Amino acid sequence: MKILRGRPQKRKLAALKAMEKGLQMKKRSDPGKWFYSFIPFKVSTGGAAPLIPLLTMNLGGGPTDVGAVNAIGSTASMLGGVFWGKLSDGLNRRKIFLLIGFLGTAIASILFALAENVRQVMVINAVYTFFIAATIPIPILIITKVFRLEDWDYAIGKFNEIGGWAWVAGMVLGLAMARFLDLREIFVILGLIGLLSLPWGAKTIREVPLHVDRRILGIYPGYVVEKFRYLPNMIIHLPRFSTGGFGNLYLSTVLFWIGAMLYFTQFPVLLKSRGLGATELYIMSIANSAISAYMYTRVGLKLRETGGYGALKMGLALRGVAFLLLAVSTFMEGSVFFALAFLSYFIAGYTWSYISISTSSIISHRAPPEKRGSLIGTYNLVSSLGAIVGNLTSGFVVEALGFLSDFLLASSLIFLSLVPIIRER
Repeated sequence: MKILRGRPQKRKLAALKAMEKGLQMKKRSDPGKWFYSFIPFKVSTGGAAPLIPLLTMNLGGGPTDVGAVNAIGSTASMLGGVFWGKLSDGLNRRKIFLLIGFLGTAIASILFALAENVRQVMVINAVYTFFIAATIPIPILIITKVFRLEDWDYAIGKFNEIGGWAWVAGMVLGLAMARFLDLREIFVILGLIGLLSLPWGAKTIREVPLHVDRRILGIYPGYVVEKFRYLPNMIIHLPRFSTGGFGNLYLSTVLFWIGAMLYFTQFPVLLKSRGLGATELYIMSIANSAISAYMYTRVGLKLRETGGYGALKMGLALRGVAFLLLAVSTFMEGSVFFALAFLSYFIAGYTWSYISISTSSIISHRAPPEKRGSLIGTYNLVSSLGAIVGNLTSGFVVEALGFLSDFLLASSLIFLSLVPIIRER
């Protein structure tokens, strides 16, 4: 009888504790509330991304100039990542550098409207990407501090989901404005939108002093998106070059990024040469980015079945076909050209989810904890260098040999990037 009487009492106590815990959780502030302060920033940068090569061409720039603008931007971003990372480590502050990144990026976006020649575009793009670099590594550092270890993957995925769809929203907004405004007016509006992240971030981002433990800075699924065609990956310190058993993957990565930049840098130039402008480029960019964002989680789940290298090989092979499709489109005219170019760009976005997440999985899971930081740093460095080489090379190839040769070379390099990893399982 005593046992029977004791059970209801224990249940009541358990229920009261559960209610108390629930009330405490409701009162607890959301540690990810600051994620949403990045929305105006991502809308602004997403909307501006397709406009920079178009502005370069409108000011008389050719294929080589477009490649140089992208290469200078990538270099400035890579150096900016090192600069902001070391400065924030030295001062042990994070929030202020995010706010500086928001402000500098917005101002630089407005400055694009004042550019009168290609050289000025190069300088402004260097400043633009240098300030964007201040916003790249720090959010991940804050997440690893304010969230519990078991919640890191969810928090990083959520942060990137919010940013990814805001990026797409910026392209949709740019598409709408392109029908009524010229490029310079769009840059100004996007810059003003980006400024909204400043007060929003000042209100919601918490200052979290911390010391960087490079072992925790893995490459997370969804963190790297292919706006890397404009910006390098997260580099916060210049790494010591170490292969650590990933030499074949690094070689594949270099070939991949050279080929990718041969394609992406000259894609807007090809559209421009066919009489297409901002509207068509926005439509294709929206499709490319949206399918990437949609596929991230699905590919992450699929990796359990195929493994990292299996998904990477599939993504590279399909992307090689996509690039080859664009080469074929150069023989076509009118609506047939547009359809093939659209399909090529769409498949490129689809394959990026496979390539980025599989590479993330391979390095994060197979690298020894004590070497993970240096191996990730090396991966990011070879990616950046490959992108810079591809950007610079693309313009010379197009001007000397034409679009067909450029896209055939891009496709060949993607297929060639399969060779070093063909035996990996």
